[in-house]
Amino acid sequence: MVRKMGNLSRVSLLLSLLFLVPGCAVLGSDTLEDALVKNQKKRAEIEVLIGKLKAHYDQGEKHYSNGDLDAAEVEYSAMLTLKNEEENALYRLGSIAYRRGEYAKSADYFERTIAANPRHGKAHYNLASIRLMQAESHFKYFAATADRNANLEKVSRLLGHIDAFAVDGRDEADTQSLDRIAGALKK
Repeated sequence: MVRKMGNLSRVSLLLSLLFLVPGCAVLGSDTLEDALVKNQKKRAEIEVLIGKLKAHYDQGEKHYSNGDLDAAEVEYSAMLTLKNEEENALYRLGSIAYRRGEYAKSADYFERTIAANPRHGKAHYNLASIRLMQAESHFKYFAATADRNANLEKVSRLLGHIDAFAVDGRDEADTQSLDRIAGALKK
């Protein structure tokens, strides 16, 4: 019992010192009421920001669905000015760049989407698809420029797997197709 009273006394003394000694209080020079007002203002600012982001996103989706990629890009870019690295805007901008054939730019947006949300499965899939297309291009270039006596069997198999993925990858589960190609790369 004496020991419990000792701990209680220490806690009481510590709290007293925090509020009695100027500058040591957790709230600094602000009162509790000032801190609550600041907190309410921050919440209101966040609500306004969320509203603006949603409005731009909704307009962007409308334009994207209608095929107006320029107008959609404006809306998604506006989202990034409000919230840097906003994952939905980054993902859609990656999709727009992909549809335009700007694969390096698209890959950059998908990488940024993944950095913002590592669990964004579609961004991972799209980035992997772009990297496969790039790999296919490099393997074809390698095959075309390789020495005549070079054994291109492995490269041919890889190209076949990549081609099969591109043709029927949508029919199978995406992970199975990617696993099949990854297995071919290990051989």
